[in-house]
Amino acid sequence: MRIGIVYMVATVLCIFVTSCFTGVESTKKITMPDTGEIAAQSPEDRFIESYFVQQGCDTWRIGKPFYYTDEKLSFVFRPEKPTFPDSISLKGKIFTYVGSIEESPFGGDDKVVLLFDCEGHKFRYETGKTREEIGRLKYTPLIPPFIDIDDLNMARSLLKDRVLYIKTPMWYNEKSEAIEGRKLIPVRVVDIRPGNNVLPVEVWFEDDKGNQAGVFMSLLSSSRSQYITFDRLFSFENPRLQYKEIQDDAWEQITLGKVKTGMTKAECKLSLGNPNEVKKIPTYSGLREQWIYNSGAYLFFVDDLLADYRL
Repeated sequence: MRIGIVYMVATVLCIFVTSCFTGVESTKKITMPDTGEIAAQSPEDRFIESYFVQQGCDTWRIGKPFYYTDEKLSFVFRPEKPTFPDSISLKGKIFTYVGSIEESPFGGDDKVVLLFDCEGHKFRYETGKTREEIGRLKYTPLIPPFIDIDDLNMARSLLKDRVLYIKTPMWYNEKSEAIEGRKLIPVRVVDIRPGNNVLPVEVWFEDDKGNQAGVFMSLLSSSRSQYITFDRLFSFENPRLQYKEIQDDAWEQITLGKVKTGMTKAECKLSLGNPNEVKKIPTYSGLREQWIYNSGAYLFFVDDLLADYRL
């Protein structure tokens, strides 16, 4: 029990830390000002909820495949043979669901055990739940190293070669290393790839200058989780059309996640996101406003225009 709690806490912390350093938070959803009303569901949210519904394991078909992301076998699995060697790398291998059995190891109610095969090796996942509980709760086991290949194939069929508008400048190269990109620009989806055990899907794309890169996400809806999701990373519509009043040179800075003197507060917020702290500073010439970000960046405004900054 203690191990399960520690694992759950570690997973939540991992998700939280990941969301803080992806650059996604710097670009908020482009919506109308908050009026206290519940915002209408975005087309991107509707897209995900229409095609990607979490399935309980009682509905899994025999032969359902999963991509494995870790090098070693997760502690949630028990190999059929206790002598399964630690030297075997599992990263990138396919685990296939082969069915389930019910066991009552302590004489109580029968509990469901899910069975998997990987290249002839057999593995067990003990749910600790009865068949009735699994059906009632639409239970899906938490197996972080698993990526649902059915979901990957569905996303690929729906998104490959489609032009989207990316909302984050935090891109990743072929080695999964973070690189500086641009945001609010059109990109063409080249492929959908397996991600990692926190963000299981990588969207690989090409920008209008021929540069290729990727971003990682979950296919769950953000209304049900804290994951980095499709609606927080991409838009179907060109966001530039909502900001026709912004001059091209200022828009270029916004796409780079940068600022320059003379930009308005709205333009700076669109580029860098909401500040973590705002200070009003009286001066001989009037009132200056300072925006402070947790990254160490700060902006100074005079008469609502950017007068000085440090990024």
